[in-house]
Amino acid sequence: MISIVLFSLAVIFFLCSILIFFDLSFVLMWKVSIVATEFGHWLFILPLVVALYCRFQNPLYGTATIISLITISILLFPSFSAITIARSLPERLKKSFGADSKIIIPDSPFEWKRLWFGSSVQIVQKEKINYAHHGGEELYFNFFHPQSERPSPCIIVIHTGGWDSGSPDEFETLNNYLASCGYAVAAISYRFAPKWKWPAQKEDAFAAISFLKKNAEKLGIDSSQFILFGRSAGGQIAEAVAYSANDPSIKGCIAFYAPADLNFAYEHLSPEPDILDSKTLLENYLGGSQQSARPNYDDASSYNHVSSTTPPTLLIHGAKDPLTWYRQSERLSKKLTDHSVPNLYIELPWGTHAFDFNFNGPAGQLSRFAIEQFLKTVTKHDSL
Repeated sequence: MISIVLFSLAVIFFLCSILIFFDLSFVLMWKVSIVATEFGHWLFILPLVVALYCRFQNPLYGTATIISLITISILLFPSFSAITIARSLPERLKKSFGADSKIIIPDSPFEWKRLWFGSSVQIVQKEKINYAHHGGEELYFNFFHPQSERPSPCIIVIHTGGWDSGSPDEFETLNNYLASCGYAVAAISYRFAPKWKWPAQKEDAFAAISFLKKNAEKLGIDSSQFILFGRSAGGQIAEAVAYSANDPSIKGCIAFYAPADLNFAYEHLSPEPDILDSKTLLENYLGGSQQSARPNYDDASSYNHVSSTTPPTLLIHGAKDPLTWYRQSERLSKKLTDHSVPNLYIELPWGTHAFDFNFNGPAGQLSRFAIEQFLKTVTKHDSL
């Protein structure tokens, strides 16, 4: 009986682990894959216990042992892959953005000990500030006060949610970390589809920038230095705003798993409904199909706004992202390079959508390092 239970556990652990290698079409499976990829350094303990108990004691135990060992290697694949990326990441960042040799980041891109013991993050003062009012809706941002005595560059964070949901309260560990390094962080809300269609979201981002500039002295912001940072739907907004603004105060753009070209997204929709029902999301957001609302598709696509004056851009995307095809970031990076815009595209072989959910996970560590180095080079700001 025990052997059957252990064999069953070995198989279950294995089936969960192999989600790392598949593009998933179910929300639950996608969420399990986040856990498998970014917490695999903890989860591998479960098949390890099974393997140590079984140790080839009989044929069934032997099979369970082999399956468990394979599962262990799969669960640790993201961590070992992160090591490979970490080796070249500092040089890639320096090559892409011309990092000042005087700017030194004490941490390495990836450390095993941070997987298990984490890293301490100072909780800074957070303030909710209203910045605009539309149709009975108050728009606000969570402002993380910079731990600096001089005016600080401001990072405007635009949240996820498929354009119809979400909250500025997400991913606050990174916001606190960046503020503790001396950056101001404003995580903004914006109007949601389908009630509000593009370009309402772009207008909200511009309104937030204008408000922050007007109140820069009070908030301790350097009004000549803004960086737009968005994930997923927020990444699309961040890119489109940064690239179309023609504003010299926007020094850079950071986008994680973002759709840069909504025409490309619409043209490559799966004939079968996907996790997000992307066709409905796009049409609700942009006001119709690609044919009926083409101007909005064009305007919302940062890919169409690339020019020689586009601000430096950091792109990170998971190769196994089931919600936003990694080719979105890959294509944008190529076009930026063709226009001589400083940029870096980091592709995570194991990465899925929301790969940075775990601040200290393999993707969380690499992305944090890349963000910090990028910010230092485009703002010339030496963190505390």
